[in-house]
Amino acid sequence: MKEDITVKDEAFETIEESAGYETTPRSEYISSAYYAIAAVNELDTGLMHPEDKKRKRNILRKSLRIIDNMITELDAELYGESSEDD
Repeated sequence: MKEDITVKDEAFETIEESAGYETTPRSEYISSAYYAIAAVNELDTGLMHPEDKKRKRNILRKSLRIIDNMITELDAELYGESSEDD
């Protein structure tokens, strides 16, 4: 039987442990939003029930908002706070 010899330093805590929650990288949010867009983008709305059309629009709108927010945060982090060009 193999013995586990990993030693944990009691004084060292990761950010996730000290904060009590797990952080998610911005890239994962961007990837998830991109995959959501890709999943619904080619769906034919002509054959859909009105509720399904609304769901598709909501997924696209929310995914684009997530991507915009994450890119805005990255831009502010890399280049400093600046006003939006919208």
